[in-house]
Amino acid sequence: GRAGGAERTAHRRARRAVRPFARRAHLMPEQQVWCVNNDPCGMCCVGVTYLLIIFADFVVCTQLLIPWLGFSTGCILLCAAFLAVSGLALASHMRTMLTDPGAVPTEYQPTNLLHDEGALPMCSRCNGFKPPRAHHCSQCDRCIMKMDHHCPWVNNCVGANNQKHFVLFVGYTALLSVFAIVLLGLRMMNGIQADRGGPPFGRASFPAHAGLSPRATASAPGHLQPAAMLYLFLLFFESILFGLFTSAMMCEQVASILSDQTGIERLKHDYEPTERRSSLRNLSETFGRPLSLLWLLPTPVRFNGRTWWDMLPIEREDGHDV
Repeated sequence: GRAGGAERTAHRRARRAVRPFARRAHLMPEQQVWCVNNDPCGMCCVGVTYLLIIFADFVVCTQLLIPWLGFSTGCILLCAAFLAVSGLALASHMRTMLTDPGAVPTEYQPTNLLHDEGALPMCSRCNGFKPPRAHHCSQCDRCIMKMDHHCPWVNNCVGANNQKHFVLFVGYTALLSVFAIVLLGLRMMNGIQADRGGPPFGRASFPAHAGLSPRATASAPGHLQPAAMLYLFLLFFESILFGLFTSAMMCEQVASILSDQTGIERLKHDYEPTERRSSLRNLSETFGRPLSLLWLLPTPVRFNGRTWWDMLPIEREDGHDV
């Protein structure tokens, strides 16, 4: 009886201590500028990422499609499609980098419970409240809700509030790499077919009314300048390397979401899902509710109109969770 009473007392104290945190989280501004500016390596990786994507745009449009197809309808459509995927990848990257990954607010520090064992989990580095499934990131110097890992390529942690944007970034980057490889393969097939005396592949693929220019017709047999050959080789190497890397990252992230267990939780073995949930429900925890086309766009995550901060536990004055 005495042990049970002490446990209930500790539980009530914990609930009272959580209450200020829940209110602050509920009233927190919807969007805040978030940027990790103490990691030179991360900043360099971000710059390299943008340069590589812009380089791919430049090579595909100016060194591959226009010399091959000219300013035709097919060329314009392919350039627009490639630039659209590139824009989605860049927007997703920027959204991942500048979105709060789910950092526990620093203004709530229950100093009266710092030495009260069993009342609330505390982070010794933040010297503050540490919710379940939160882990401390030494680079961000904050506890992050559902932290998966700290990624230098986005110069940010991947957590509960920006994992959707990270998945979109690696997914669109992988799609961009596949797109470039397919275009390079078609261009190579065009050159091989022309060398054998057959009709240029580009002319066969796009009808006459597509508007192939004389310049495109002349260059279709595949006689590329050395500079153009170097550009195309670098593009092929970049597409293979980053296509494999981002595809592996996307598969790993999707597997983590479907299993409801982050990468760091699998490494530390400190969390196991207590219930079996459908794949759609697990995906909605990351991409928002309800299922919509917004899952494919780097828009803020919404749960039936509410933000991630709104979904944190809120307690009414009568002591019941809402």
